[in-house]
Amino acid sequence: MSVMAIDSNKCKFTNYIHSRPTEEFLEFLAKQGIPFEQFKQARQLAAESLNGQETPLFAASIERAALNR
Repeated sequence: MSVMAIDSNKCKFTNYIHSRPTEEFLEFLAKQGIPFEQFKQARQLAAESLNGQETPLFAASIERAALNR
């Protein structure tokens, strides 16, 4: 996670996530007949959707905590 000041009242938070499949997980996908690239694309779309839902709520929570100090 990183924080970058935009101005005296605003910051930009960035969260970086990097994951790699285990051999066991790749074997599990193969047994299910799911190509890893297909899983990877679906996982990316799901993560982006979740982030789009969670980010405004997370930002509001940070703002509430900052204002209550």
